[in-house]
Amino acid sequence: FSPFGYGGFGLGFGLPLPLVLFALGGLALTSFRSSRGIEPEMMGDDPGAAYCIQLACYCGDREKSLYGRLQSLARTAETDTYEGLQQLVSDTCLAMLRSSNDWLAARTSTNLKGFFKNDVESQYNRIVVQERSKWESEQQQLSRTTSKAGQPTYMVVTLVVLLREGSELPAISGTPTLRDAIAQLAADVSVEDNLIAAEVLWTPEEDDDVMDRDDMFLNFPELITI
Repeated sequence: FSPFGYGGFGLGFGLPLPLVLFALGGLALTSFRSSRGIEPEMMGDDPGAAYCIQLACYCGDREKSLYGRLQSLARTAETDTYEGLQQLVSDTCLAMLRSSNDWLAARTSTNLKGFFKNDVESQYNRIVVQERSKWESEQQQLSRTTSKAGQPTYMVVTLVVLLREGSELPAISGTPTLRDAIAQLAADVSVEDNLIAAEVLWTPEEDDDVMDRDDMFLNFPELITI
């Protein structure tokens, strides 16, 4: 499935790669990478930061909740330009902030380049692979728990970005720190030419898939209740 005309499966390790949105086996797996890549003459140095924000929420009304907002973004995103990719990440952050009444749990992680070592890109790829493996595990369970379309469900969204420059995201201790973390990521992404790559993943994806609270915390144990 590819609303943007791309097919197949790719882990997104090489740079540059095309911008692509695809779903794997009914699992929403959104993968966007800047077509500009990380050519030395364009960026001046290596990637400087990898951010991850993971958010769990309850979607009582799928259409009006974060679930519906992300589905709408997936259908309408313009990802054939760097500006479109940048706008998509910003819109994802805004959708997360507007769903604050439904927030249940979250976590953040930050990887920054050091003075003598820079493995930020490898850490970004490691996070992406880890999160995709969780999605595959969750999808296998969801395939056995389908229900009437549009039923309320718990939901987990993961946003991972690779940047040229960044700073430590706030650790999650409650709603204010989560709001600050999302706002910081959005601000850093808005800096011109700072965004290199991004991954947006969410589950469940299909209207008749339902995830319960126990499965949510079982498959995403790093989540911190807020």
